[in-house]
Amino acid sequence: MNLKISGVQLFWMILSMNLGMTLVMTLTPSLQAAKQDAWLSIIAAGCIALVIAFLVTSVARIFPGQNLIDYAPVVFGAWPGKLVIVIYLVQWYTIIPIVLRQFSDLVNVMLLPETPKEFVLLLMVLLIAYASYNGGIEGIARCSEFLGPIIVIMVLFVLFANINNINLKHILPFYVDSGYKEILKGSLAPASYLGHSVEYLMFASFLSQPRKGRAYTFLAVLAANLMVLLSTILVIAVLGVNLSPNMWYPFFEMAQKISLFGFIDNFDAIPVVIWISSVFVKLAVYFFLVSYGTAQFLKIQSWRMMTWYIAPVIFAFALIPQNVIEATTNYLLRYWVPFALPVNMLGLPFLLLVLGKLKKGSGASAAKNGNG
Repeated sequence: MNLKISGVQLFWMILSMNLGMTLVMTLTPSLQAAKQDAWLSIIAAGCIALVIAFLVTSVARIFPGQNLIDYAPVVFGAWPGKLVIVIYLVQWYTIIPIVLRQFSDLVNVMLLPETPKEFVLLLMVLLIAYASYNGGIEGIARCSEFLGPIIVIMVLFVLFANINNINLKHILPFYVDSGYKEILKGSLAPASYLGHSVEYLMFASFLSQPRKGRAYTFLAVLAANLMVLLSTILVIAVLGVNLSPNMWYPFFEMAQKISLFGFIDNFDAIPVVIWISSVFVKLAVYFFLVSYGTAQFLKIQSWRMMTWYIAPVIFAFALIPQNVIEATTNYLLRYWVPFALPVNMLGLPFLLLVLGKLKKGSGASAAKNGNG
């Protein structure tokens, strides 16, 4: 199996992971915090996401051809480096069951209300396990290269089809009712979802042209942020801020407002397709990362063998949350935003960059002195 991906595939993979999940899961927290200024929160979130992209791509340039599992012990030392790897593995292991449960709950509500959630979960687990086992990161990247444009086209369709429903008065007043504190508070949830470029710490070693990785990563983050920004503005302009902060999925509600030529309605399936496509790419990527990363961490020769052990574990953990509040709100507010965002996405990449440069610099100086 050739575990190599192109820059274009990297672009669509990061864009697909960022776009659908951010649209569905983070608009409500932003609207609740910043109200009609939630679009400013999305701009702030995009700036944070670009900082994350800069940090992780800079780290990857220091250690070409290597991934986080390789260079974390070199930068931090043997045992602290292993602790850092475990912190990232915890992030990847915990996000899969949560996204799985979010997926099954939404499918039950929107499409299959009579279908047991266990059956929906099992189908998705088998699908991502198959994609990871047979295709690896290359197969997943090819899927995202196909699904990514579909996701973008459907998001743009929802936006353009709602132009007639826009009421710009809903966006006003500007800044007065929120202030910078609420705007920054509203940026944290979308920033944590737009920050999935942190997985570049693992992706970089699979790139066929590593030097182009930074450009494609930045483009993916910018494109996802722009589309989330436009979606947020339209959600506010179409639904207002009296109702939308109390909705679980305001982007879905906006899609239900579409009416073309006065008689073509019922476009509810479009955001569902966006959601399912994005969820599949995200889950498949994470499943591969935990399989490959765990095998490398434990020095197991065949990473594909890990899929047989990991699949039943994540299926079991996906059954633990009792409802959508536990699976979404609690995880987002208690772990993803207060821990994963500042530590995994910002703090540790910053330390990897600073210490990595110092290590490389001291190593180069020592070699030069030795040669002298």
